[in-house]
Amino acid sequence: MKLIRLAIYVLFVHFYFMNSVFAGTITGTPTKYETTMTKFELCTSSACTTTTVLGEKTATFDIASASAGADVGDWISSFALEVGTTYTHVQATINVTFTIAGYITDDDSNGLTADYCVTSASPSTAASASTPAIVPESSSTSNADMSWVVPNMTGTDYGDLTTSFGTNGITKTDDASTITWIGALTSSYTPTASSAPKFTMSFDVTNMLQAYGTEVSSGVYDCAIYVKPPAVSISISD
Repeated sequence: MKLIRLAIYVLFVHFYFMNSVFAGTITGTPTKYETTMTKFELCTSSACTTTTVLGEKTATFDIASASAGADVGDWISSFALEVGTTYTHVQATINVTFTIAGYITDDDSNGLTADYCVTSASPSTAASASTPAIVPESSSTSNADMSWVVPNMTGTDYGDLTTSFGTNGITKTDDASTITWIGALTSSYTPTASSAPKFTMSFDVTNMLQAYGTEVSSGVYDCAIYVKPPAVSISISD
């Protein structure tokens, strides 16, 4: 068996962990979208029972940043691929707590009447595995870093996400500290002895920041804020 090294060219990764959209949902693009990855693997099947570890150490990446792709590339370790083995999927282990920042222009839907929904360092209700962060409406776009937690499969506010999680390759045990995501490569890849493989990825967070109005007292609505967490596009080519 012959092993060949894989060159890493990080150009594009586009993540969505869930596709749920609530009534009256408004959207914006976050200025910060930090995730913490602890392990990244290349797999020979959708079950990922046979893997090649590309990186295994804790690192945080702001995928809203222009440098995000290069940052991930620097994090991936040196490794080798087996000639003649067909690789079809990748698997990532990701911390459930993200750091997000940004604002969303309010469209006066679902009880919201002010100008903006903004992230806050001290939301009136912190995000949890069952609920999004709740923040009062704002007349300003000023915002701050805010923690958000990937919801449980059957969270209170989010409803039953079992189908949408499964469709997007996400596995989460309720209240666990990490999630596992498995995604297919754009096409399978089988290295040969003369291969010079390149691993290609980048990030697009456009309209991933979302909010809807939630009634906190009679006739009073605040912003329930969350992100569409990371459909992924990843490829390996010669």
